Amino acid sequence: MCGIIGYAGKGIRLIDLIESLRRLEYRGYDSAGISFLDPQGNLKVFRKQGKITELMVSVPNLGEVINTGIGHTRWATHGIPDDRNAHPHTDCHGKVAVVHNGIIENYQDIKATLQKKGHSFKSDTDTEVIAHLIEEALKENSPVEAFWKALRELRGSFAIAAIISTAPGKVFFARSESPLIIGINEGEYFLASDTPAFLPFTKKALFLENGQWGYISQEEVKVFTLEGEEISPQVTLIPWDISVAEKEGFKHFMLKEIFEQPRVLRETLEGRISERGVNLELPINLRDVKEITYVACGTSFHAGLTATYWSWELAGVPAHAITASEFRYILKRKVNLRDNLFVFISQSGETADTLTAARDLKKSHPEAKILGITNVLGSSLDREFPSLKTRAGLEIGVAATKTFTSQLLLLLLLNIHIGLERGSLSPEEYQEIYPQLVALPKIADDVLEKHELYYNVALKYPNYHHFLYLGRHLLYPIALEGALKLKEISYIHAEGYPAGEMKHGPIALIE
Repeated sequence: MCGIIGYAGKGIRLIDLIESLRRLEYRGYDSAGISFLDPQGNLKVFRKQGKITELMVSVPNLGEVINTGIGHTRWATHGIPDDRNAHPHTDCHGKVAVVHNGIIENYQDIKATLQKKGHSFKSDTDTEVIAHLIEEALKENSPVEAFWKALRELRGSFAIAAIISTAPGKVFFARSESPLIIGINEGEYFLASDTPAFLPFTKKALFLENGQWGYISQEEVKVFTLEGEEISPQVTLIPWDISVAEKEGFKHFMLKEIFEQPRVLRETLEGRISERGVNLELPINLRDVKEITYVACGTSFHAGLTATYWSWELAGVPAHAITASEFRYILKRKVNLRDNLFVFISQSGETADTLTAARDLKKSHPEAKILGITNVLGSSLDREFPSLKTRAGLEIGVAATKTFTSQLLLLLLLNIHIGLERGSLSPEEYQEIYPQLVALPKIADDVLEKHELYYNVALKYPNYHHFLYLGRHLLYPIALEGALKLKEISYIHAEGYPAGEMKHGPIALIE
């Protein structure tokens, strides 16, 4: 959940660069840092363990205007959280600075080779090898060629931003699996791991594909494949305003997003339902589908598990849900999956296990019907596969709230659509369902009006250390999600179970 920001252009204050970094705080972090070229072309680096406010205190002149800079919030991967392991990382002579999300799988081999060549390392991270690789390549190559050569040594998943003192005005970038987006404004370009970082400046964006790299400057953005072919990515207009990313009077983002659910449900329904039926403008024909498999991780998996009940009961199609991290490792025999629908669900559209599972299935069984469900326009899932959007808007809170309910609603609409197409669901049955769909946003409003009641209930239980969530039928996946939320938010042990299974073991734990 690390965050990246990069800037190249007509000029930005250091405080604004750090503020862009602050808008990625929701991703979680243990340290933060920035690097930039001063007017004399010298590389400056400031990094601190802890909050971004501590980083700000360490920067002597927050009003200084720079033309080239990068920043990072780190969530510990390699090395303990401290100043030494915070990003950006530099080479031996302070000419190259690098920030990086993801994992460099072969960093130990690279590090050993570079140490034999005389390179000295200052951190315990995998990221630092990138800076030294670039330094080594600069001995015989231009900065652009050196960056490209270094990339070809790396294995793993990564998003990289780098600045080189001998290439003033340029910020180099590369993407493999980890998200990286370019924001486009007049006379300036931004790099970011998520759009909130540059939304105050521009809504125009380029969503990079895997294996793409290049650089930004005040004048241009250049994007290449790893083979060196120059390409022209399509510009996407971000539909969200920066106000969406602010708390708007709520104590924290999760609370704000909980209260956004009625609006999100209305927008998810808008234009998709009428008294005549459901219109999803599906890019693939699902009338002849004979089996549905939902593939996802975490909260999205719980949404898919809920949808299996609707597939059986509304669509009239057998269905099951598999976690994406396990689906990747199932050996899929060469059977014909022409009549099978696989629904891959990912809020961000960038979930690594889910994307890998979808790509592997497409490669091994191209005849299978694949449908993505995501919240992010222009994400990898949205670009690579036919997809439906949940319309939940920007999600800042780490624990999904509004995105989960919008996934559930869209999956419900999908199964109603399939049921009507197949004749498993009659028009008369749909007429009974339709007013209930229309009423959902109002029901959510009514639930949230009683928020003080829920708060008072919560006050009864802060000293309990173990929770069992029990549910039957549709409420079983909701029990799993409730337990996940308690673990994510309060770090309290919790488990979700089918209510009927409590007697088969869990009851032994009750005190």
